Amino acid sequence: MMKVIIKKKEYNIRFSLRVLFKYEEVCGHPFEGKWLQDLYMLMHCALLALNEDYTLTFDELIDYCDEDKNVFETFQKVLNDSQKRDQGKKKEAT
Repeated sequence: MMKVIIKKKEYNIRFSLRVLFKYEEVCGHPFEGKWLQDLYMLMHCALLALNEDYTLTFDELIDYCDEDKNVFETFQKVLNDSQKRDQGKKKEAT
């Protein structure tokens, strides 16, 4: 599991079913990833789902991401790594 630092505090971040469930709970619909905002909301939901002590609002997270691009870059790496793992599993299954 990867970590990100937001406002001098370390948080766990990864992509999982729990994150997708949280996204549906918060947004009221399944994740589609059509818009950049969807990806940032998915990241926010990942932080909510995986860290009991995460208390930032979505707007606060966006403000912080404007200051520190590393947070979203780390989340993009998490998503890319997850996609590569899934593709590898599909190749093994065939």
